[in-house]
Amino acid sequence: MPGDAAYDEDRMLVNPVFDPSPCFIVCCKTVPDVAIALTLARASGMPFTVRSGGHCTAGFSAGSGPLIDVKGLNSITADVANKRATVGTGCMFGTLNATLEAHGLHVPGGECETVCVGGFVQGGGLGFTSATYGMNCDNVLEMQVMLHDGSIVIANPSQNYDLWWAMRGGTGGNFGVLLSVTYQLYPLTQVSGWALAWPLSTSTDIATATQVLMLLQAKYMRGSSYSQNLTLQVLLVYQTIIDPSQPILRQPVPVFMVRGMWVGDPAAGAAAMQPLQQIEGCITQWTGTGTYRFVLDKLLNFPQDQPVLAYKKVFEDKGARFVARDLTPDEWTSILNYYLTTPNNLSYMYLEFYGGQINAYPRDQSAFIHRDTVFNAVMDVFWYVADDRLAAEKFLNGWIKLMETMWNGEMYQNYVSLNVNDYASCYWADALFGLYAVKQKYDPEHAFSFAQEVRQPMKLAPGGPGGPGPVIPLPPQLEAALAQPIVYLPTSPAG
Repeated sequence: MPGDAAYDEDRMLVNPVFDPSPCFIVCCKTVPDVAIALTLARASGMPFTVRSGGHCTAGFSAGSGPLIDVKGLNSITADVANKRATVGTGCMFGTLNATLEAHGLHVPGGECETVCVGGFVQGGGLGFTSATYGMNCDNVLEMQVMLHDGSIVIANPSQNYDLWWAMRGGTGGNFGVLLSVTYQLYPLTQVSGWALAWPLSTSTDIATATQVLMLLQAKYMRGSSYSQNLTLQVLLVYQTIIDPSQPILRQPVPVFMVRGMWVGDPAAGAAAMQPLQQIEGCITQWTGTGTYRFVLDKLLNFPQDQPVLAYKKVFEDKGARFVARDLTPDEWTSILNYYLTTPNNLSYMYLEFYGGQINAYPRDQSAFIHRDTVFNAVMDVFWYVADDRLAAEKFLNGWIKLMETMWNGEMYQNYVSLNVNDYASCYWADALFGLYAVKQKYDPEHAFSFAQEVRQPMKLAPGGPGGPGPVIPLPPQLEAALAQPIVYLPTSPAG
């Protein structure tokens, strides 16, 4: 409660831009705790939120109403023989990766160790092995979910399929409280990684970076011979280390970086990066082979963090745009030149490459519909003091305007933004019709609500006795599942 010793710490989210003051916080340690929390939250008459890790980029993880904190539901039960693991919604990926690695197993997960399973999986979940194994949500065998009335359901391909479809990409907070996830796992004992860098200060540097991007587009993006083995990122960031063999610079300078993780033969991975290394000015910052956690740590932290932050408390805003076509050299150059107009040296742009198993997963088999994506372009802006916010936000908005002619109208729902008017089309496109039908079925009292929730689609056609029907036909399997009654666990209230 407000005034309790731990309240001021527990109410905060990862991004200090948001300063929520929940009327009370329920810290759940067991599944029955969640039922109690839901009862208390609904009795308050105020909109409530559910939080696992608190990383939501739009601050939806807490508000002024009750906060149901489920990070205590963090158990891991690994079935090594059958390559499965059941994971609590509050489990952090740092813990999950360490546990699975001890058994030589893996599932694609979040880069940040403190990101929790709950929100990540419901937004899709891109990881550094996703080109090989798909999005995190693509590897979900089943989910255990508590509905608005405290009843519990299991959602999988054969039972409550419609909920299973919706909660893999439909975004957390819409349908119920995710309690646990059962994942399909993969044998993985080692991967390879590397990071290449070029300076990005002069017009010549810009021309070289454009050359690299055109090569990446031609040989490394979707449909390439590397797409099943290599998950890539491009970074535009200020650093004080470009070449690890040289002294640290006194002031950060702009750097163009390419980093990637290779699943498979290390020699083949080394050969894959050689055409990039041969471009003039390339600095090989590091290459290495080891466990997934070892290589991931190198990708994120060597030769230094991206971006370099002087203080722990830093404010952040973010924009993201999916691109589904090749860009021209002039378009690439315009992006590079715009980055150099940043008002401070904290701005950080990156491209997350899709392809491989991400694009191979059938579009209609989950609510994560971004299967024709070539890459996700992301701009992160940071500032330390309130006076610098306006300039950072202006720079971010200018970048969003620049991307208007390049993006495909879709956005990654794990990078939500309050500044998106038509968020439903951006996050879910035509999957919204199915999501709304699932919402009506599993949360008929509209207990779960927030600013960018699943809402009734604006374009509806006349329907039968059940009300209006969607203009866009639903996938047959989803439509059939929606016609079936909810299957509850026998021990749950509705069971």
